[in-house]
This record gives sequence, structure tokens and C-alpha cells, in this order.
Amino acid sequence: MIKYFLLFLFLFSTIYSQELNDEWLDTVLEKNITIEQSKVVYQQTNNIYFTIQVAAKATFADAEEVVKVLSNYNFEAFIIKNDSNEKLKYRVRYGNFLSKEDASMTANDIKNDLGYDCWVAKIEL
Repeated sequence: MIKYFLLFLFLFSTIYSQELNDEWLDTVLEKNITIEQSKVVYQQTNNIYFTIQVAAKATFADAEEVVKVLSNYNFEAFIIKNDSNEKLKYRVRYGNFLSKEDASMTANDIKNDLGYDCWVAKIEL
């Protein structure tokens, strides 16, 4: 009998507490929030971005190995096929940056942490 009473008490308290906790949905923190146009920090007007070339490999399997190493350090790299060079067909790259400075800082981190001799490439669309 005590088990049933405790079960009823538990269920009732759970339902009651959920009913009380829904009151915060009716709370309004601020009304009429506007976004000022002057707070736009950066607006890209041309189709230029920067990426980091980490490595260039002869085979896709070698390029995949570099991608795996980078992904272990939370760098989500990608592979681009390079038809202009027969010896190094696959480029391993990381990121799309709006500024060269941001890309350079990340490239320095990759160089220091992983030892890859990478550089920043400018991409124009």
C-alpha cells in the first residue's frame, strides 16, 4: 500500500511541477527590439575568400590520411582534385575565411600543432 501511495505522490508531484514550470513561457523580456544598421561589422562586397592549403598529395589515399589527421584535431579539411599537376593531383585544404589575417592565424596553428607546411590561398569566384 505504501508503494502505491508513493507512486501516486510521485506522479502527482511530477504533473503539478510541470504545470507550474510552464509559467515562464508567458514572460516577455523586452518588446520592440530593433537591429541598427550601423552595427554591421563586415560586409563582403566581392567574391574573394581565403583557404588554407595544408598539403598536396599524389594519390587520393594519401590525401585522405592527411584529412584523417586533421579531423582528429577538429579541423574539417576537404580534398580538391588538381588536374594541372600530374605528380600532386590532390590538394588538402581547410576553411573558407573572409580575411587573409584570420586564415594566416589558423595556418600558423596548424603548422605549430601538426607540423604541416601550409599556406593561405586566395580564391576568387
